[in-house]
Amino acid sequence: MARRPGARRPPGAVPKPAARPSSRKPAGRAFWLVLVLLVAALAGQLRLTVARLGASRAVFQVEMRSKAAQAAGRASRLLFAENLRILRRAAELDPLEVRVPLLRGTQHFLLGSPEAAEEAYLDALRLEPQAEIYLNLGNAQLKAGTPEAARKSFGTAVTLDPKLAKYIPANGR
Repeated sequence: MARRPGARRPPGAVPKPAARPSSRKPAGRAFWLVLVLLVAALAGQLRLTVARLGASRAVFQVEMRSKAAQAAGRASRLLFAENLRILRRAAELDPLEVRVPLLRGTQHFLLGSPEAAEEAYLDALRLEPQAEIYLNLGNAQLKAGTPEAARKSFGTAVTLDPKLAKYIPANGR
């Protein structure tokens, strides 16, 4: 029975819900554009994460190879040269990974190239100034024949971490 407009509803009667449109409007272009942009951003982040993981894996590989070779007394120029090749690739994958130039400096130092080691340690310091890197830089500078620069680096290392004073060689004080 149809009610006439303005008529009162009987007590206890439940009102009927308003009729909904039978079909929803399709999502607008803005929704799809935002969705595509989000997916593209996610893909980009995934690519960066995979690259960083590859760089970390390379750093780990170089560390383990170097430690094992030194422990066995088989550290060779060939090994260090191969490690440098691996580290170049790691730097391409993650140019902000501070361990890459730090390890590059160590490899050059062990190869007997203190100038190249110094350059690599300076690269590491540009990424993340750390007391240990200043200590390594000082050792490379000392070996390269620049004791004044080495003393300055050692001083910075000890200022940042006084516990490192015991690792400064006598000719670097």
